[in-house]
Amino acid sequence: MKNQFLWITCLSLLFVSFGQPLKEQNYQQGLDYAKAGKYEEAIAAFTKAIEVQPLDAYAWYNRAMAKNMIGEYETAVDDFTTCIGLSRSYEKVWYNRGITKMYIGQYDGALFDLNQALQIQRNYPEAHYHRAYIYELKGLFDFACTDYQNAASKGYKVPEEKLLACRDTNYTGLLKNLLLKLSKTSKRKTYGTKAKRPIAIGCFENVERYLRLLRSPEGKFVPFEIKTRQALTEVKITYTLKGEMLDKTLYFDINKACDAWIIKGFKTFKELPVGSPP
Repeated sequence: MKNQFLWITCLSLLFVSFGQPLKEQNYQQGLDYAKAGKYEEAIAAFTKAIEVQPLDAYAWYNRAMAKNMIGEYETAVDDFTTCIGLSRSYEKVWYNRGITKMYIGQYDGALFDLNQALQIQRNYPEAHYHRAYIYELKGLFDFACTDYQNAASKGYKVPEEKLLACRDTNYTGLLKNLLLKLSKTSKRKTYGTKAKRPIAIGCFENVERYLRLLRSPEGKFVPFEIKTRQALTEVKITYTLKGEMLDKTLYFDINKACDAWIIKGFKTFKELPVGSPP
């Protein structure tokens, strides 16, 4: 799993950066669980490590990364924020908090964090790429193209269609039919759950964005599996309701202009109140 590899890689980089591995049993258990893909167990172990040493930046960072792996983005942001308070000079903490904010549509906060990461480490192609992506979402195509080109020049595998789009002064091919957040809920029970009533999503990139914003009836992240990537994209979601594990199939129409609503009975993430720190 690509995300798992990135998580373990970031973890090891953080380990080297601080230079003094924590020899506390719960912390090591957290690492072992994370490497085995047992993220809920890893979170519990890192929580115990934090209780023993609440000023340890390692544990806060790695608990946040484990939370990311199971979609607990909001509380992951809180853990990254605590880690930043303990160690402001590590670029990967800023970077990963920015990526997490991007997942839940907090684009201005994500830009702030990626800017901080790039101030600390200028040769950071991943940060250039994801900052470009957020600029693209916000319609700032000149800034997006500069960052895409910077990322490519530093070795990041930028999709060729992005680079080609940037060579066109009309920016044809960059995202213009956007899903920035979910705010409206459908009243129709069949909306999105029947092939005849698909969610108008506009492009493939919006499918995953929709799924990361979606929350279960109990307000939890909804695990998903994209089954097909066609004009009518099919996705399986799983969630719990009153202790019962359930699943649904959602349908997304890639070719219709984006006008996405929350499926009936579900929710979206809770936005930060106005005036909250980035």
